[in-house]
Amino acid sequence: MLPQTPRNTRLAVVSVVVLAAILMIVWVPFISFDMVNPIVTAQQARIEKFTAEGNPQAPLLAYTVWLVSFFYPFWGTMSTIAGLVLLVIALPLYRGERWTRGLALLCLAVPSMGGAYMIVPWMNFVGSAQGGFPPAVIIMMIGLIPYFAILLAEKVSLPQKAVDSLVFLMLGVTAAENFANGHAAFRILFGHPKRPLFVEGIAITYFGWLALWVGMALCIAAIYLLGQKKMSGWYAGLIGGLVTVVASGATHYVRHTTNDYLYGALMGLSIIVMLVIPFFKQRLVKDTILEETHQPKLALKPKTV
Repeated sequence: MLPQTPRNTRLAVVSVVVLAAILMIVWVPFISFDMVNPIVTAQQARIEKFTAEGNPQAPLLAYTVWLVSFFYPFWGTMSTIAGLVLLVIALPLYRGERWTRGLALLCLAVPSMGGAYMIVPWMNFVGSAQGGFPPAVIIMMIGLIPYFAILLAEKVSLPQKAVDSLVFLMLGVTAAENFANGHAAFRILFGHPKRPLFVEGIAITYFGWLALWVGMALCIAAIYLLGQKKMSGWYAGLIGGLVTVVASGATHYVRHTTNDYLYGALMGLSIIVMLVIPFFKQRLVKDTILEETHQPKLALKPKTV
């Protein structure tokens, strides 16, 4: 939280953050682990069905079961670690120490990104057959609610809140999209039955997988650094956006079986556009500008007769 934010507001926001941290420690890992078996069981059933039908998609699903059983617990465990960090920094966050703002936003982005990734496999393999509410939405909201509480509760101008909300939203969304698209590219690359040969249209998935995960790392770094209003965060976000546009755009151009990479490219482009606009850049890397109503008014001098 910024130091000029009133103490009562800081207390309310930190209370929400602490509650989220507790849930990230004691609940999120169990949700993450509990989703694995239903998804993997449904995936294995689909692989058997595709294999019996001679569907060429069957080999491409072979790595999916291993990736889900690895990354669901991975994000659950990372959420636990992030929750522990939030508990440790809760007091300095309440005191308004500037260094805690970026770290708190980074930690809250972990379940948000993990939950966003977990939604798609659940909907594709379990929700499509059984329906019901995706448990991953709960994980995502545990991170998102306090994430935006920090940004919107600060005593800053409305333009500042708008800039922070848009930029930090797109950094988190793009990071999650990059992870999911890189995950899909990795699955296609190493699950193809012709590997280690590169058949037509497959080589680009190596570029897409590695570059998109690097782009994800840069967007995550930008959340942390821009949370501290550092110029290095602006550069990390700009480079992350450029990497995302190039990697997603190239992958979509060569292998456009879905529009996921196109959406990723547009997300990266939105980050670039926002960061190069002076109105956004100034408010992201300089001290927050208070609204005129928050500034002390100068007393008028009495007129002399």
